[in-house]
Amino acid sequence: MPRSPVLTRTASLADVPSLAALWGELRQVGGRAERAVNPVAIPDIEPRLAATIQDSDCRIVLATAGGLPAGMAVLRVARPDPLSDSQVVQLVHVIVADGHRRHGVGHALVAAAVDFADDRQVEHLTAGMYPSLRDASRFYARLGFAPVLVQRVAQVAAVRRRLGADAYSRLGADAYSRVGADVYSRADDVVRRRSRLRRPVPPQRPAAPVSQTVEGP
Repeated sequence: MPRSPVLTRTASLADVPSLAALWGELRQVGGRAERAVNPVAIPDIEPRLAATIQDSDCRIVLATAGGLPAGMAVLRVARPDPLSDSQVVQLVHVIVADGHRRHGVGHALVAAAVDFADDRQVEHLTAGMYPSLRDASRFYARLGFAPVLVQRVAQVAAVRRRLGADAYSRLGADAYSRVGADVYSRADDVVRRRSRLRRPVPPQRPAAPVSQTVEGP
């Protein structure tokens, strides 16, 4: 049986329910740590998709096969950093529905990104992916995407603890006790004070009645 051709078009507000259903495919993508950085369980995903559709710097592309949703991609024109004069088209949230993979949906979505970049007269596309998605990395490499930078992510609290440990080893125990401990633990003290304020106050036992004696004259 021949495959149905893959068609792409710009998504409209009427497509938001279909896009939200495709969004659920991301729940199985990447490892636990990767999904924690970019969680997919967003309760208000439909309003966010609608806002993105109405954003003049963005475009959501919907791919269909046989009249059914087969994939989606979010495109956005942005500067790679605040000091750059150039713009790029960011290709994010590329989703191919289960049952439609290796049927040309990914190629069709990238082709739509190329058309969008041409319309906006932008010369470069960027695509980000989880490190564990090796098949996706090879897919983009075959299409000419090359690695340019490595972006690392860390929790603020974890970095603060590591800074404190590094200061301790660099300055020594004596110097750290005089300088580093005050610098790197100040924020932790604030967190502890806030935690104590949020703790529920245990119920207080009623005070035992105090017997009073009346002295005679």
